[in-house]
Amino acid sequence: MQRFLLVAAATLFIMFPSFGATAQLSGSSMKLVLLGTGYPYPDPERAGPSCAIIVGQKIFIVDAGRGVGLRLARFGNPWRYIEAVFLTHLHSDHYDGLPDLFHNTWQFGSGKPFELYGPKGTQELSDGILKFYGPDIHIRRDLTEKLSAEGAKIDTHIIQEGVVYEIPGEVRVTAFNVDHAPVTPAFGYRFDAGEHSIVVSGDTRPSPNLIRFAQDVDILVHEAYAGATAPSDSAAKRPWSIHDYHTSAEEAGEIAQKANAKILVLTHLIPGNAPEKEFMDPAKKKFSGKILVGRDLMIVEPPVESNQK
Repeated sequence: MQRFLLVAAATLFIMFPSFGATAQLSGSSMKLVLLGTGYPYPDPERAGPSCAIIVGQKIFIVDAGRGVGLRLARFGNPWRYIEAVFLTHLHSDHYDGLPDLFHNTWQFGSGKPFELYGPKGTQELSDGILKFYGPDIHIRRDLTEKLSAEGAKIDTHIIQEGVVYEIPGEVRVTAFNVDHAPVTPAFGYRFDAGEHSIVVSGDTRPSPNLIRFAQDVDILVHEAYAGATAPSDSAAKRPWSIHDYHTSAEEAGEIAQKANAKILVLTHLIPGNAPEKEFMDPAKKKFSGKILVGRDLMIVEPPVESNQK
């Protein structure tokens, strides 16, 4: 595992400094980088849930779990290229790293406001971050580094299902509802750029709406837990268990098959220390395409020939 992380980090370090200020956004330039593949229990090998979608010169981040800032630091200096952050829902493991991400983007980035998209309740999150950093913002903005006042702002966008971000002809981000009840609302996101597409499930039980929005996607990034599918009466149990509002690896494989995805990437792995075989084998029972069990800093690119029409 340690050797893998070092190799992956070297690859990423080469990739990001090549970004130039005048480079044009390319519709075929799309990558997925897994920044964190873990779940709430702390794990030095798996940061909290987070991934980056790279489209040309722009970095879009979905969720900001514990350690996201340190994982991004493996890239060299990516802060100026962060375009926006999208939260799937407001479970703390999906935003534990958000304050650090905001601060790094302000201190080392382009000086633009931090663009944050998320469900109802995200504004309170933004307000809390700014209050938490209030004394430091005053010092760095007004007394010492004289950092950008604009960069110390958070532009918060409360989303509903539909297109939430778009540069026509270049990239489109669509939010869609998923079933993470009793946590509501909860969203997944679809990124379309040129001929390529990536869907991030967020936390969810098997969701017909996710299958609808993920149709013919190049890469489906889906949460998964190891072990058997929950019994049919699990939703009636209390207290809530992972079976009630999460998806098994086997179910994730079935979802990918129904969506006609090309690549299935399993993440938010529960438990994170389970052998990869416990995720891979069940998913293979249902999905005939390529399956990857996610690791932090793993890079995945869409196939050369997309199934987008």
